[in-house]
Amino acid sequence: MYTLFLTLHNITRWLVLIFGVIAVVRAFTGWLGRRSWSKADRQVGALFTGMIDVQLLLGLILFVFYAPFTGVLFSNFGAAMRDGVTRFFALEHSLTMLIVVVLAHIGTAAIKKVKNSAAKYKRAALWFTIALGLILAMIPWPFMQYGRPLLRLFGITV
Repeated sequence: MYTLFLTLHNITRWLVLIFGVIAVVRAFTGWLGRRSWSKADRQVGALFTGMIDVQLLLGLILFVFYAPFTGVLFSNFGAAMRDGVTRFFALEHSLTMLIVVVLAHIGTAAIKKVKNSAAKYKRAALWFTIALGLILAMIPWPFMQYGRPLLRLFGITV
């Protein structure tokens, strides 16, 4: 089951990034190009936020039931915090991604509160860019000390 959830978490990461980039690009091009807010703009933002929600659920399942560091975290918090890799996954990655969920939902709600297209695009650009930036900063890229493979498919890594 660990491999299944890890694979799903990895695949969803790429969907989050794809929809995040599309949402941010649409927000900026709509704002700067003075376009009218469209149903497609709303849908892309909803897909970005929805994928973040799915990612959170998969991450929580991994964290609570399968992650190898969870036992160390709860049995010896001090030792877990002294180990950079454990600290990253147990605290930094997890906490920042929870913040991302909140920011994406605040952004989605803020967009709904205004009628003006320019204001919608501006809010989408602000909130979605911050969320995407934090996501990019907290992904365990392969070149980092705590890095993970770019793609994990049922035990096959790339």
